[in-house]
Amino acid sequence: MRTPFSRSLPALLLALMLPALARAELAFIANPENRLHGLDLETIARVYRGEIRHLPNGAKITPVDQPRGSPLRKHFYEKVLGMSEKELSRYWAKYKFTGKRKPPMVLSSDAEVKRWVANHPDAIGYISGESLDDSVELLQIIP
Repeated sequence: MRTPFSRSLPALLLALMLPALARAELAFIANPENRLHGLDLETIARVYRGEIRHLPNGAKITPVDQPRGSPLRKHFYEKVLGMSEKELSRYWAKYKFTGKRKPPMVLSSDAEVKRWVANHPDAIGYISGESLDDSVELLQIIP
């Protein structure tokens, strides 16, 4: 026999999970003046690996990163770069001495990343979906 409680349990569980799902989403952002529509994940990964500094249209692109050890950074590295933080540290150690590639500047929080991107026309970054507002342009949601 089903009780009213047993019928509402799935809805209750979903309602409790929604905030966690929103936090799990990454919002990949750019300065509103940048007009970087349509960046795919592979291009984003190449930018964050220092492989490209300009887009095919000639636009300069400067990535900024979240702080070391943050869950958001870990999620971004795994989803977009296909690497752990440790693997990416080794990657950058290899390129550090060549001077050909430079790692993204690391900022201390979502608020700082968002502020930096909003104030620098060539900047891109990622923040949690719940931190998104109209000071930056949303390029892509990464679940």
